[in-house]
Amino acid sequence: MLQLLPVIVAAVAVVVYALSFLPFTAGRMARTVALVERVEYYRICVDGRAVAWFGGVDDSLRAEGLVLPGDSGAVTRSYVSGIWVDKYPFFPSCPGLMLVPGGDSLRRVRFSEASKQPQLVVARAVTGLTADSLPRAGRIGELDYYMRVHNVNDDGYNVMAAFTAKEKAAKTEADSLLLLLRRASRSRRLAVERVTSYTLLYTDTAGRTVRKACREITKGGSGAFALLQTADGEKPRGAVSVYLHQWLTPETASGDSLTVAAMVGCAACGYAPAGARPALTGGKADGRGGHDVPPLLAPDGAAVFSRSGRFEGVSVGGRIVRPRSFGYGLKHLLQ
Repeated sequence: MLQLLPVIVAAVAVVVYALSFLPFTAGRMARTVALVERVEYYRICVDGRAVAWFGGVDDSLRAEGLVLPGDSGAVTRSYVSGIWVDKYPFFPSCPGLMLVPGGDSLRRVRFSEASKQPQLVVARAVTGLTADSLPRAGRIGELDYYMRVHNVNDDGYNVMAAFTAKEKAAKTEADSLLLLLRRASRSRRLAVERVTSYTLLYTDTAGRTVRKACREITKGGSGAFALLQTADGEKPRGAVSVYLHQWLTPETASGDSLTVAAMVGCAACGYAPAGARPALTGGKADGRGGHDVPPLLAPDGAAVFSRSGRFEGVSVGGRIVRPRSFGYGLKHLLQ
């Protein structure tokens, strides 16, 4: 019997591997999809302590939307469509792993450059705030004059009073921010960091929206995809993961039918996640590694299946990223 053990193990492995190539039904296609909320902002730190938050950087590496730490005005909230994935391409192994799009590529490139030159980012932030302070001071002087010479009963007085208070509050914040950044510019322990948090959203059996924290386990975080894992290392009941086979994957020819599974419209402005459900959309391959399904119905991160229901890849910008692009055991995302 012991002599047969290697043969039995090999036979089981072959069966498991063969079963991993079975096509997906429509219901299982839809259950491969995950909806994820991404909250993101950037910060300037000295010795690990934030001195400013901002929303992004422009082409000249000037911080956009600079605010004091803790101000939600710098925070961007968005929703992405992801898919559940197995860690290994031949064995059911999904400890709560999801593939989601990495976000705007231009923003990633700009942040990469900013993180390498924190002194330049701070210097340009100081220059910009200094330049803005002079016209703001002039406006406040004019507003103060208006408030002195006009009576509370005059038309528009309350509106002008509110505007004056708002301008003075903005000046106080800008002055505080400028002081912090000037001090930071003299430090050698400057850093520009991106802060990102992810939350899985799904509907439970009672129809309630459940929020589950996720952590990003992608190293570096500068690629077109991020690999997430739920905090408890589990996927919701009923979720179906896909195998990222390195070979024998379908590649549709021009005009061949395919199916896209996604959280339709999740990337659109004003998207409401409450009660959202994945949807399947039929389309055709274009013969150039892409498909004809519009972005609203196939947002980045959508799963693409062949006509027979086999997983073909992930949609990004209308193109199909093949499973082998992620490497054996997702190694390209984790190296």
